[in-house]
Amino acid sequence: MNILVILTGGTIGSSINDHLINVNDNSVYLLIEFYKKKYGQDVNFDVIRPINMLSENFTPEQWNVLIDVLLKTDAMKYDGVIITHGSDTLPYSSALIGMMFSHTPIPIILVASGHPLGHPLSNGLENFRNAVCFIKNENINGVFSIYRGCDGRNTVYLSTRIKEADSYSDEFSSFGGVPFGYMVNERFLPRISPINPTVDEINSINTPVLKNKLTFSKDILVIKPYTGLNYKFLNLDANPACVLHFLYHSSTGCTSSGDYSLPDFIAECKNRGIDFYLSSFKNTNTNMYDSSRILLESGAKPLLNISSEAARAKLHIAYNQNEISASEYISKNLYFEHINNFMD
Repeated sequence: MNILVILTGGTIGSSINDHLINVNDNSVYLLIEFYKKKYGQDVNFDVIRPINMLSENFTPEQWNVLIDVLLKTDAMKYDGVIITHGSDTLPYSSALIGMMFSHTPIPIILVASGHPLGHPLSNGLENFRNAVCFIKNENINGVFSIYRGCDGRNTVYLSTRIKEADSYSDEFSSFGGVPFGYMVNERFLPRISPINPTVDEINSINTPVLKNKLTFSKDILVIKPYTGLNYKFLNLDANPACVLHFLYHSSTGCTSSGDYSLPDFIAECKNRGIDFYLSSFKNTNTNMYDSSRILLESGAKPLLNISSEAARAKLHIAYNQNEISASEYISKNLYFEHINNFMD
């Protein structure tokens, strides 16, 4: 059993010194040492460390590095790939890698840790062990994240559906409320649900949408709504490739007049030739709030049933490739990031 381990830093690659958590060269390979001490030599690990930083400091430059490493990986040499990552931005990298590498004929699993290795509350080694067992014991390709929550369950997330962790409990969640499954006694137990793909559906993905390497050079503007968001404070002179504006859970945003008007801001972006996206709509062909109708009539492009993390990653890919139009790329359900609507 051969597994490629890609270390990127984060809490799982950090240590505590004088009450400060940070990455350092001394702690970076502790994970493999701890694993071998507890579980023995049951796996051959090839370990590389292309990045070593806390994930809150990630920029698209680090995404470029990860993509380059994965493109150069010979899947015939390995049974799977494990990427260790900081928990803060894990869902964003997870979604990006899922949409770009779901066709890879071996599983790619991202893991993180709530505390540095060696801390009594750390779940990093357990998350890593479950990733190893998923690769060893299951015949499932695709891209996933595995993380043990406070409830003790080792949750397996589809990479395009894992949501940012709660800022109090540090708990991740799955978009749509249903994870892909759990690791129980080191075996995968699927969570059967109409919104989840089957293993056969996942394993049937074997062709990449994009054939050429891309580099993230164009930025997009992402906006989260809140009561009293004044759009006059937003300067568009930097000319983003597009704007992604999130909505409240009812697919709504402020449609009052004046400085707080989202429709007016959409119109300003259109006048500047900037594509504008709204996320997420449950359905655009059924009953909706009047404010939702106004937003759609303003000319913004709706994204359906997709998490904010996946929407951000998808648009970033779409506007940094030149093989197909951005609209064509966005229209594809690349790796189950769009959930079918069973609520109407």
